[in-house]
Amino acid sequence: MKDNDIHIVTGAAGRTGFPLCLELIKRGAKVRALDIVENEATEQLKALGCEVVYCDVTNPHNIDQAFGGGTFVYHLAGIVSIESKPTKLLEEVNIKGTQNVIDGCLRHNIKRLIHTGSVHMLETDNKTGIIMEPNRFNPDTVYGGYAKSKAIAANLVLDAKEKGLDVVLVLPSGIIGPYEFTNSNFGEMVAQVADGNLRIFIKGKYDFVDVRDLACAFCDLAQKGENGQSYIVSGNVITVKEMMNIVAETAGIKRIKHFVPLFLVKMFAGIAEKHALRKKRKPTFTPYSMKVLQDNCNFSHARLTKLTGYTPRPVEESLKDHTKFYMAQKAKITDNKSKGSIVLLKSSPAQNILK
Repeated sequence: MKDNDIHIVTGAAGRTGFPLCLELIKRGAKVRALDIVENEATEQLKALGCEVVYCDVTNPHNIDQAFGGGTFVYHLAGIVSIESKPTKLLEEVNIKGTQNVIDGCLRHNIKRLIHTGSVHMLETDNKTGIIMEPNRFNPDTVYGGYAKSKAIAANLVLDAKEKGLDVVLVLPSGIIGPYEFTNSNFGEMVAQVADGNLRIFIKGKYDFVDVRDLACAFCDLAQKGENGQSYIVSGNVITVKEMMNIVAETAGIKRIKHFVPLFLVKMFAGIAEKHALRKKRKPTFTPYSMKVLQDNCNFSHARLTKLTGYTPRPVEESLKDHTKFYMAQKAKITDNKSKGSIVLLKSSPAQNILK
């Protein structure tokens, strides 16, 4: 990476943003980390030498303040949701926010926009075939507000190529691994299993990629990706039962043996979703997530592997590290609460990755 390039990461404190910033730093890049508010992750990024800028992608003025002098923009800021109904927030952040980022890149002559899509944008009607990258995305043929919003946003990015913007799309599968400071929907499941609050499993499986492998793919595609091309970043397929038991064993609790028939879960998934939303918690099982766990998840990363040599690490390693990070964070929060205050981490696990 060139010394004078500035790599701008939106959503830098998020699920993928923080590990991406770490990987960029490892590669010697100058990183401008953008997030909407100050938090533990942004404090750690400051300590690691990132320039931290507070930016709301729904505000074009914020983007102009943040993009000046930038070279590469990695657009990761977005809302991830497994809720059944589309929300106004999905449209504001995922669609309008992406358009604001595109416009900002064009105004500030950004060299390349690396945009985060999702495999949820891909059609899965074929239950057994290998799923590859399409040329365009159809929001009318995918299920759920999140998938539709990401498909619309991806097409906006592809359209920007015709306006002279160099663009690459990254399509990750389910994201797991360490450095999750605020639980995602999957992170909520890990927490419930590790804490002993979820002792049943359902039939289902999905493809998961380690967030550290995903961060490496972002960096490689920034340099090697073809303009206007999309790249699936998938990992390995694992069943729900296998996944939950790896988390349980890592947390030091008994394996999960009790099975609930899928038809029962589907029957009560809608009720469970409404209950979680009323309690202002991230829902673990919803009608949307049930559909995903039964869909075809044979996502091919052949295009990425041919270009960069990408090889995902074992899913077991990712789940163990995810669980260990959650438990370490929980222990520190508990310790700080017992002292009467919440203190940001002084010794960050992120430091170890840079050694």
